[in-house]
Amino acid sequence: MGKPNKLRRLEDLVRAIASYRALTSHEGWSRARLEKLQRRLLADLLAWVIQRSPFYRELSTTLRLHEPGVLQDFPIMDKETHMEHFDQIVTDPRLRLSRLHEHIAQLSGDDYYLGEYRVLTTAGTSGHKAVFVYNRKEWSMQQAASMRIAAMMGVFPFSIPRLKIVTIGSSSPLHDSHRLPLSMLIGPYHYHMLSATAPVAELVQRLDSLQPRLLRAFPSILGLLVTEQVQGRLHIGPRIVAGGGEPLTEELRQRIQTVWQSSVFDIYGTQEGLRSVECRFGEGMHLFEDLGIVEVVDEHNKPVADGTLGHKILFTNLFSFTLPIIRYEISDMVMLDPEPCRCGRPLRRIRSIDGRNDDVIYLKGRDGRQVAIHPAHFWDVLESFGGIRQYQVVHEPDGIRLRLVLEQGNVNIASGVRKRLVEKLDALGVYAPSIRVELVTTLEARSKYMGKWKNIVSNLDWPKQ
Repeated sequence: MGKPNKLRRLEDLVRAIASYRALTSHEGWSRARLEKLQRRLLADLLAWVIQRSPFYRELSTTLRLHEPGVLQDFPIMDKETHMEHFDQIVTDPRLRLSRLHEHIAQLSGDDYYLGEYRVLTTAGTSGHKAVFVYNRKEWSMQQAASMRIAAMMGVFPFSIPRLKIVTIGSSSPLHDSHRLPLSMLIGPYHYHMLSATAPVAELVQRLDSLQPRLLRAFPSILGLLVTEQVQGRLHIGPRIVAGGGEPLTEELRQRIQTVWQSSVFDIYGTQEGLRSVECRFGEGMHLFEDLGIVEVVDEHNKPVADGTLGHKILFTNLFSFTLPIIRYEISDMVMLDPEPCRCGRPLRRIRSIDGRNDDVIYLKGRDGRQVAIHPAHFWDVLESFGGIRQYQVVHEPDGIRLRLVLEQGNVNIASGVRKRLVEKLDALGVYAPSIRVELVTTLEARSKYMGKWKNIVSNLDWPKQ
C-alpha cells in the first residue's frame, strides 16, 4: 500500500527546502560559474531524453545527434506539436495523454497521479490546451522556485511570526498559481487562496478579514482592489504587493505605492517552468537561469541581441525530465537587459515584456501592407487617462471597439480617448479604423478557468507572422 498523500507532500516540501537553499546560494556566484552549471544541467537533460524519450531517441538517430548534445541542434517545439507527440515525448511509458485527461477530469485537490505525478494544464485560451506533468522531485523544484520568489521580495520561509500571504488567482488545481500554494499549506508560509473569478465585493470582505501582509494577484484584480480602497470599501495595508500573469503598468504600480505605501514587485512565470521576479532594486526581473534556458528570438527564430525586443521565447526547462520541455515556443515578447544588475546576482534580467505576439493587432498601413500594432501602443494611450478603471480593446471586422469602465465623474473623456488613439495610429503609419467607445459598468470576459483578464482581443483571423 502506498504512502498517504499528506506524508508525500511533507516529504516533497522537505526536499523543496533543501533545493531552495541550493538555488539561493547560486545568487552569489559569478556569471561564468552559473553558465558552467547551465551547461552541465543541459548536458544531463539532453543525454537523458535521448536515452529515455522515444521521440527524442528517434530524432537523435535521424539528426545523428551525439552526446553531449547541442541545444540548437534540437528542433523548436510549438504547443500543438508537443501535444500531438505527447505519448512519445514523455520518459515514463506509463504516462499516456488519454489517461491523464481522465485524471484531469476528476481532479479536485492536490492529488497525485500514480502516486508520484502532478498534472497541470494551460488555460487553453488559444484553443489548444497543453498538459504538463511533474514528478515529485520536479515538483519540489517548483516549490523551491516559489520560495525563492518570495525571498527575493523579502518574505522568507519559517519567518517568525509567519507573514500572512493572500494569493488571488486560479481556483483550479490544474494551474500552478493555485496548485503550488495548495501543496505548501502545511509548510513555511501562512497561505490563503482566493479566486480571481469571485465577485469584487466577496474579495473585499475576505481581504478585510484576512489583512494580508503580502498580496499577490493579477494586475487587473489589483487595479480593482486599489479603487475599492480609495472609495472606502476596502481597508487593508499590505506591506508587499506582487502582480503576475498580466502586464503590470507603471501607472498601476504608482497607484499601489500611493494608496497602500507598499513595495511592488512584478512576477513572470509560465506553466512550462519559466520563473522570473523583479529585483528589489527595481531594474528588471531576474530570470532563474539555474532552472531554465531562455532564447529570445525574432519571428524567423533567429536570436536577437540583448536590449532588443524579441518576437517570442524558446524555453528549455533544465529540471523537467519526465516531460521534456526543450526549445518550447512561448509567445511573450520580451527584451533582456544587456547589463549586469547592480544587486550583484549573476542572473540576467527581463527589462520589459510587451505582451504576447498573439495579442498583436494588424491594421492596414498607408503603404498597403499590414502593420503589427503591439499591445504597448494601446497601453500608452489608455493608461495616460487616469479616469479609466479598466479597458478592453476589441478588434472587429468593421473597426476597433474600446470597452471602458470609468471612475465616477469621468464620462466625458470618451472623445479624448478616441482622438489620442487616432493620433497614435497615424504616427505608426496606419489608416485609423472606425473607433467606437463603449462605456460599461463592468467587464466580464475574465477567464472562468484562471481568472486572467485579456486586454487585447482580436476577432480577426490573421496569419501567424
